[in-house]
Amino acid sequence: MELVLVLPTFLLLLFAIVEFSLLTTAPIRISDAAHAGARRRCLTDTRAEDIRDEVKQMLGRKLSRDAAIEVAGLQMPGERIIVRIRVPMKNATPDLLWPTGFSVRGRSLVADALMVGEHDTVSADQQRL
Repeated sequence: MELVLVLPTFLLLLFAIVEFSLLTTAPIRISDAAHAGARRRCLTDTRAEDIRDEVKQMLGRKLSRDAAIEVAGLQMPGERIIVRIRVPMKNATPDLLWPTGFSVRGRSLVADALMVGEHDTVSADQQRL
């Protein structure tokens, strides 16, 4: 009889721990991927498509599925670079708590990274050497 009373509460607590731990690590991974993509774009002459591929690789197979990755900026040195990633929350965690009213369906995790492109600091005299 005790098992029937305690098991639902125990399972609910276990599911909540699993879901919230996955939901706390996913935004960190997404933010790190956006920051790394913006950094690579501002330090090297890399195409936006290559940055998207690198960000998808950093996110991993599960998080990168249906992820929207926008790379904008850096037409000239000194301009802003913006990398925005939007990942559906369903990719980050299984929807374990939907019976309690907390559902991740239709929600997204978003991360933005803003950097300024590097200026070319090498003078014409130094290039001749």
